[in-house]
This record gives sequence, structure tokens and C-alpha cells, in this order.
Amino acid sequence: MASSGSARFESALEEAAGDPGKRNGLHLLADCRGEPNWRSVEVFENGVAVWGGELQFQLTESEITRLLRQLLAADFALLPDRYGGIAEPDRMQANSARSVVCSLSVAVAGAEKAVLQINRGEQSESFARLVNDLLDSCEEPAADGVGAESLLEGLDKVASGELDPAVFELHFQRLSEGAASEEQGLILGVRGSTAATRLRDPAGGYSEPSQLELTPAEVSELAWQLADNDPSRFPKNIWAASYRELSIRVLNHELSMVARPYKGVDEETHGELQQDFDATIELLESLHERVLEAGSSQATDA
Repeated sequence: MASSGSARFESALEEAAGDPGKRNGLHLLADCRGEPNWRSVEVFENGVAVWGGELQFQLTESEITRLLRQLLAADFALLPDRYGGIAEPDRMQANSARSVVCSLSVAVAGAEKAVLQINRGEQSESFARLVNDLLDSCEEPAADGVGAESLLEGLDKVASGELDPAVFELHFQRLSEGAASEEQGLILGVRGSTAATRLRDPAGGYSEPSQLELTPAEVSELAWQLADNDPSRFPKNIWAASYRELSIRVLNHELSMVARPYKGVDEETHGELQQDFDATIELLESLHERVLEAGSSQATDA
């Protein structure tokens, strides 16, 4: 007998397959090892999809319908959460690495389901076939996808609209220096067009996140300003008065860096690069303030 969660997911999947208007929050992520290469695809609600993390392409409504019907035909909602692996650790194999052979996760209309197939142990040929069938359905339209040669080019293409906001992600963290510090810590995240931020009080922990949906023009402007400063140029030992952590990703290009007080480095050491870094931080702190002011509170269990 199907659990209530499985039944709810299957119902949402059936509705989404029959009516494009009921695909809110659709997100499909499939990947599988095979010969000769590992393949993956990520599909978003608006039909934007990403092949292998590198190429953005567009699926039609009928192509998305086909993917959803493949899931229904395979009774994806009723599959176990995991195949393979070894239930009880074997001392002789304790150091033998486990890895995911195939995985498939789907979310739609607030319901979600994920299945993993892990190497070692009994494998499911039917699950691997389902994942590879989904990948096969996407491989041909992905051939004409749009990519980027660098993070800077990716930011330029997000800004111009050639790449969808769905392939853009940003994380910024500021840590305050002790309870006496006048500045609060914060964590700001942007994923696609959704910006969310939280404040951190040294004594009270993190606040509930505030979330704001950015307009396409706002995402474009953010990407333009980031590209103008070209964060890929920032040195690894760039100075900041207190801890700053920054990561930016577009498709398969990602910057991840930390700024803080470094020995022998001050605000003059890196000249124009320091100015561009400071301008980037000011931009993100300004976005943080706007999300706090105009966004809505989002309860979380985190």
C-alpha cells in the first residue's frame, strides 16, 4: 500500500502531466554513470534545463509532459528511496568507497520524491533504465544548448538574458567580530530570481530568513554589476575588516573565496582589485538590506 506521501506525490505528478498549469515548483534532477560518460540533466518549472551542468537548453511543454509520463509509467512514486549499498557494514569493506550510480529527484506542487542507486549490493536495472530514458529524452535538445567559457562570460549572459536566472547562484556571508561588534553577521543567498537573507546576532543566533522574488530586470542588473567588478580577478588573500565569504556560480563556473584580515595585507595592498571587491560587497550588503525591507518572512526548521 502506498504511503500518504507517495500518494500525494503521485497525485501531483499526474496533475502536472495532464495540465501544464499545475507544474508550479517543478524541479527534476537526474544523473547516471554510464559508458562512456556520466550524464546529468536538471529541469526547471519554466522548461529551462541544464545538461551536464554546462549547457542551458529549453524544453517544450510537450517534452516536459513526456518526461512526467515516463515517471508515471515507471511508478516512480512507489519506488524505494534507495537501491544498492550494504545494509550492515562489513569490516573487510569498511574502507571501500560507496558512490551513487544513478539518482533521480523530482519536486512539483509542494510534493517531492528522490531515489538513489548506490554501488555494491543489489542493483535495480529498471530504475537505471528509467533514469537513462529520461536522459535520452533530453540529450538531443541539449545538443544546441548555450554555455559559457568563464564565470565572467556567464554573468554577462545572465545579464543580457541569453542565460536564464535559474543557472545563477550566489552566496555571501559576513561574520561579526564578537558581541561588541557594531555590525551584525548575515547570510545572503540568491538562487535564480529568489533572494533570501538572514541576520546573525552573536548572542541570539540566526533570524528567520526574509525572502524576495527579484524581477528579471533586477537579476539582470545584479549580474551586470557583478560582471563589471569581475570577481574572478580577486586575489585569494584580499583584505576585509572581518570575515567575508563569497561564492558565485553560473553553470559549471564557480568562484569561492574568503576575505579577512591577512598578515601583511591591508586595504591598499591590492589597489583597484580591492576597490572592486569592496564595491561587490557593498552591492551585496545593499541587496541584503532591500530583501530585509521588502521581503517576506519565511519560517524554517534550520
